[in-house]
Amino acid sequence: MASLSPNDYASFPLTLFDRLFERTTFLTGWLVEGTIDMKAFALALSNVTRKWRILAGRLQSIQDEDDATQWRVKVPLGELPDDYKTFALTKSTNEHPLSHYLTLPLPLVSQSLPHALFIHPSTPRQYTLWESTSHPLTCWHVTHLPPDPKNDDKQYTCIGFARSHGMFDGVGAAAIMKALVSEMKGEEWVVPPLPSSGFTENPLQQALDAAIQTHNAQGSGNLNTDGYHGFVNLGVSGAVKQIAWHVRERWWRGADRRMLLFPKDVLSFLTNTIREELRQLPEGEGATDVTTGDILVAWILKTMYSRGTSAKSIIHCSNLGSFRSLLTNDNPSMSQYIHNAFVPLPYPSMTVGQLNKYTLPELSRVLADARATLAIPHVISSYNALESVTAFPANPKASENVVVSNVSASRILESDWSAIGAGRTVCGYRYQLTPNELLMTNTVYIAGRLDDGSVVMTRKEPPTSIAITTYILIIDALSITVV
Repeated sequence: MASLSPNDYASFPLTLFDRLFERTTFLTGWLVEGTIDMKAFALALSNVTRKWRILAGRLQSIQDEDDATQWRVKVPLGELPDDYKTFALTKSTNEHPLSHYLTLPLPLVSQSLPHALFIHPSTPRQYTLWESTSHPLTCWHVTHLPPDPKNDDKQYTCIGFARSHGMFDGVGAAAIMKALVSEMKGEEWVVPPLPSSGFTENPLQQALDAAIQTHNAQGSGNLNTDGYHGFVNLGVSGAVKQIAWHVRERWWRGADRRMLLFPKDVLSFLTNTIREELRQLPEGEGATDVTTGDILVAWILKTMYSRGTSAKSIIHCSNLGSFRSLLTNDNPSMSQYIHNAFVPLPYPSMTVGQLNKYTLPELSRVLADARATLAIPHVISSYNALESVTAFPANPKASENVVVSNVSASRILESDWSAIGAGRTVCGYRYQLTPNELLMTNTVYIAGRLDDGSVVMTRKEPPTSIAITTYILIIDALSITVV
């Protein structure tokens, strides 16, 4: 079959929100019971990526008129050549059974499975490699584990979905998974329309440009975002300080990825109790506006800083939230936008002493109120900071910065693999991989729920962390209360 002509492509531009993560590959992993049908998996992947053509694209760089590099996605539109790969699918068989890595039932805290079980070594970790190898944008790796004598000779499978974080965010990855699950089940799903050939516009960039123009037309140079620490230009010294912190935690204190399990009964008890306490307050009519996510983040902060840190230390939490809903009125297509569209929520910084003076319901309310104030000026403020290569989600004046990423609402962890032979999902994992293996510590990923309602979180910190110890003690205490 003849190759595609230049007119058979669309060229879709990425934004600064994507460029921030050009050296990061995000990996979602599912540990499932049994084995899967690789042929059925490959067929579903082929169908999804051939229908949803941007997934079959390739990263491409061009030089603009100012000789700056602009990154775009080259999207094939016509009939695809037989040798054109629309996805990457690899498999391996591990010599060790599951019990070599973890015990079942899952403990409250365990070390995350090695990411090598979920990703092939050839998967790129930066834009330049995605481009130079012409690598497909979605990468899938399956590792079959042998029968486990310690678990009734059951077999388990690791399924990994890797992609450039500079291409898709959590909402985008979840949309891809929903389409894939529908395809595996033989169900209909809404296929996004093909873009027009040639250079196309990015709807997020269009919406941002319009918002900035509207703001400038109002004649005010002030975004009125005082106290907001979203994506911030740290400068060279600030960036070096941040990197040094993470290097110290990783190599001197032994920080690693650990999976934390929040049991369903404990979570229900906690959320119901907090909402009931909030309803008892004079302003408690808005208790229903406090989400499970607000409560979990408040819980995380209270657990991390319950002891062991000076009361005078200033802490800041950057909880990353999607801003798509702020732009859908002007551009409905933003609701289906699969690229990066999130900023840190406008949380207040506070001292450890102030944090610990709040009860858990009070802190949940503070975070919920702050979340509700997210507005276009916050997005513009972060966007402006991203013009710098030293932008980072942080408060430069804080003693410690905590980053939280909560994708539980997207339900990506609950993806159903049964149509291709898998049993239940035992656990899910999230990994953020970089070319130099830099581990971003003081980070919490709320990955989602398992089929029993338990919430899975990944925490990056040293093994002797006071927060880990406190977490186990408090969960045990709550479990006793629930019983």
